[in-house]
This record gives sequence, structure tokens and C-alpha cells, in this order.
Amino acid sequence: MANQDYTSPNTATTLSTPPLGNAKNVRQLWRKGALLAEQNEDFFQEMESKSERGLIWALTDLSKGEGSIMNFTTQSGFYKKPKLRDALFEGPTDFEKRRQGNFQLKVDFARWAVRDNKRTEEIMGMRGDIEAGTNVELGKTLGRFKTESLLALFLLKLPVANVMYAGGKTLDTLKSADTFRWDEAVVVGQAMKPLGGLPANISGAGSKTPIWSQTFVAPEPAITSLKLDGAWRDVLKNGDVRGGQNTIFKGGYPTIDGHTIVPFNAIDHDGVGPMGSFLNPKAFLGKAAITAGTDARVIYGGGNADDYADEDFFRYFKGSPYEFIDTGVITPDTTSTKYFIIYNTTGTAAGKWGMYAYTSGNDGNAITCTAHLGAAIAGVQNTTLGGVTYDAALNTTAHPLGSLIIPCNALGVPTGSTIVFGRAGILRGYGLYRAEHTVDKLNGGFVTDRYLTSVFGQSFRYDRKDRVTSAMRLDHAITYPGIKLPTVA
Repeated sequence: MANQDYTSPNTATTLSTPPLGNAKNVRQLWRKGALLAEQNEDFFQEMESKSERGLIWALTDLSKGEGSIMNFTTQSGFYKKPKLRDALFEGPTDFEKRRQGNFQLKVDFARWAVRDNKRTEEIMGMRGDIEAGTNVELGKTLGRFKTESLLALFLLKLPVANVMYAGGKTLDTLKSADTFRWDEAVVVGQAMKPLGGLPANISGAGSKTPIWSQTFVAPEPAITSLKLDGAWRDVLKNGDVRGGQNTIFKGGYPTIDGHTIVPFNAIDHDGVGPMGSFLNPKAFLGKAAITAGTDARVIYGGGNADDYADEDFFRYFKGSPYEFIDTGVITPDTTSTKYFIIYNTTGTAAGKWGMYAYTSGNDGNAITCTAHLGAAIAGVQNTTLGGVTYDAALNTTAHPLGSLIIPCNALGVPTGSTIVFGRAGILRGYGLYRAEHTVDKLNGGFVTDRYLTSVFGQSFRYDRKDRVTSAMRLDHAITYPGIKLPTVA
């Protein structure tokens, strides 16, 4: 019997090279994968709408290559008293004046790149696997960037008039009970109405009946506080459906005063980059363990002894010089005192924590502290920092590698943010390139550079007086499950 030949005439090589195939076939598949990954990692992608009545108004006019800036004209309404009975319009002052303003949405290039060589795939035994995964990971990076920069808008560019604090407090007077609760959602939703923030249509595509709602996006730790809120549970017990379909049993989040709750889960990934989000920043102590002492300290992230210099692990912490795609690096606050906690998750002092202060010391990669909490007054060490007094049963000045780092206020209360926006609260613009893949072959084809390019931008919606009309932020205390900190009452 003759040997069977299982060779296929259709291989990756034949389909991607002439005369039977074309390299563009591979490129088109790659681009599709990048877009899919972008959508999977872009938390706000599903909130986009081509209509001004949606939450995020996505605009593609800039894709025509006719400029990178879209100007929006804003116009106030007419509020003069009417002419009644026989009264006539006789002079210029009798007529309404048009009062107009404008704001801009600018898009620009965002690019990422990966370099490999042929020997890498051969030695690693991963021929094709590395290339196949590159498109997905670059697409995820684009999606994460879009999400991150939208959250950065709320934390770094939102006007003071659009920021509220739980319990009617200020940032440094927030106490443990001042979390994201039922009452806070109602108050913030009501505060948006005088600004002109209208609810958006959040119904699914193709739905004939609109569902009008403001949308709250809260980090998961803040959602935990909401679930434990007595007022929330009373409403669910008395006003939700009976039986196993009650939200208390099945999970999820019903509307609050007509507002939709959407949880944002920032996972503790295993990559080299910042943890948490602008809503709930966190980091893990890197470079080296911190030993007890009274000297000034420089705190690194990364979680180990190797990665601390590779990325800006404190990108989401206050004072970091964040760069926006349209306006460049924002000037951070370098005058107010900022605080954070280092919580020992391992070691002989597991469960103890230290408190640190800084003003202008956050360059993104590391934080240079101006003071820390300790057992005696010496060097930059103080027995009282902000409103916290050192307690040997709770506090320590020594921390092992990997210890958790989270922002807090002057009372030592961990803090975070919840954002809310309504109709066209955010505008997103897409330019000519969206997840565009290009490849450079170098050094005789031995080295391959793969690039991902997107032209993109986003902005708040403004009125004629340059007010943000449909977006707000609530700053509040935040509770991390498993982290035991004293209750500040």
C-alpha cells in the first residue's frame, strides 16, 4: 500500500505569498483581530453611539482627512419677555441676541510597536505563536489607553464645580462611612440637572423604546460599599421583585432614582504597568523592601526587585504628569499635601501599615516623600501625620517587597472616585487610522517591527459658558476587601 500523503495545498505560506495568495490577506485578518481586542479591553466601547442621545457620542467626520480638529458651535437659548397685545418690535434691543461659543474635539496619533526576530520564535519553539498573539495584545493596549484617558478626563480635567464629596465633606474630612451609597447617588444625580445634564438613551441597538438614564461608573471596591449600604438593601427588600430573582440573591444593580450603576473592575494584572485605575489607584512596593528609619523615602512600584524602573507605576496617583493625546502633558498639582498608605500583606508585620505624605514628588515612576508616620519625631518622621497618630499595634515603618500602596486622605481613610455622565457627556472622535497595522522588515528580513496606529481623541461636552453640562464626579471613601484598616468615625 502506498504511503498516505497528508500534505495540504493550502498553507499559511501559499495563502500569504504570490502567485496563489497575497500578503494583504494576512494583514486584514490581523487588523480585524486588533479591533476585536480593542473593543474587549475598552470598557466604554459599548456605551458609544452614533446619536447625540447616547452616553458617548462617537464621531467619525475626522476620518476623511480634512483636519484633526472638529469645532462645535454652542448657542444659548432665547429668554426675553414676549411682546404682548399691540406692542411692536421697534428697535434693536427688542430682538433676541444670538449668544454663541464653541469648543473643540481634537484627534491625534497614538502608536505602539513590538520588535521580534526570527531566531526568537525558533529557539522558543513558538513559531507563529508570538506573531499570532501580537495583534491581540496591541489591540488590548489601544483599548486600555482609550479607557484610561477617558477616566483621566474626569480626574484631571473636570471643573471643580462638577466634583462632589460624599457626605458633603471635603477630601481630607472624608471618614470611613462616607462611601458611595444610595443617598449619594440620588444627590449627585439631582446636582446634574441644573447643569443641563439630560439622561441618555441606554437601550440596546434596534430597540424601539428608549430607556433614559444617567450612568454611574464605580470601581468594584466602591460597589462593595454600596451593597452593604442599609438604605440600598432596604429598597431591594421592600421594592424589588420577590423570591430568587431579587437583586440581593441574584446579584447585579437595579436603577437608583432612575440612574444606572455600572461596576468597573480594574484587575491586578501580571504585566509591567500601573495597577488599579484613576478611580481607585494602587501600586505594589518595588525595587527593595523598606526598612525602619527616619530618613526621607523614595517609593517605587512594580512589586519586585526587577521591574521598578520600567514603567510609571504611579501614573494614576495624584501629582503624576499625565499626558493627554490632544493637549499634551497636564501640569500636576505640586502644592497640596497628598497621602498614601503602604499596607503589609506579607511578613512578620502583615496587617500593619505606614502612612506617607508628598507634595510635588510624583514623577509617575516613583514618589519622593516629604514625611511619614513613625514612633518618634526624627528626620522626616512624625508621630502625627495629617490627622493620624502613630499606634505601634497598627503601624510600622518597615515594608516588604510587594506591599500594597493605596491613596488616602489626611485622616488615613482610603479614597476613590465614582463618575457619572448622561446624554453625550463624552464626545469621541476617530480619525483616518483605527487599529491600523503596519510592518517593517529589517536586517535582511531577520528583524520584524510591528506597529499599531490609531487616530483618536475624546472630550467633555461644553456649553457656551465653557461649563461641562453632563458629567460629574463623586469622591468618597473606599473599602478594599481583605484590607483591615481602623474605622475613622
